[in-house]
Amino acid sequence: MILNTMNKYKMKTLYIALLLGFSLSINAQDGRSRGPQMDREKLKAARIAFLTNRLDLTPDSAKEFWPLFNEYEKKKSDLNRNYNKQKRSLITEEGIENMTEANASKMLDIYTEQKQAELNLEKTYLGKFQKIMPSTKVWMVLRFDSEFRRGLMQRINRDRNREDNQTKSDNE
Repeated sequence: MILNTMNKYKMKTLYIALLLGFSLSINAQDGRSRGPQMDREKLKAARIAFLTNRLDLTPDSAKEFWPLFNEYEKKKSDLNRNYNKQKRSLITEEGIENMTEANASKMLDIYTEQKQAELNLEKTYLGKFQKIMPSTKVWMVLRFDSEFRRGLMQRINRDRNREDNQTKSDNE
């Protein structure tokens, strides 16, 4: 029984890894850019597949989880957009290095407000998630989402290093 569960988990993980690898490498293989919207959609699909697999969501639990998770992500994105707009308004043509003391002080206030708003949002949605799934799964959402992002950043860095090395060898 345990072996069967482990094999099922390994197969799901392999399937998701292949799906993720395939979806992220499509642009690199054909050499054409399809725009940031296409990339965002592919990343979102890969993230959904990764989290669904790792959380072992049933169709019923996925129906409850994904709308709530998407709502949380949208609010988090809106929050960041709002605070980033405020911060950009304080940066003058002279740039960050030549920022006035008054603007720097305002920037720090905005920064702490943003962190508090993010914490408040996180607390609210962690509570909402706990109403639809056990706390262990809620913790896994945070852990696996972080794992997905870390893996994505490693892949981006690996591809960038490969690109830099290729450019260096082409120039020699």
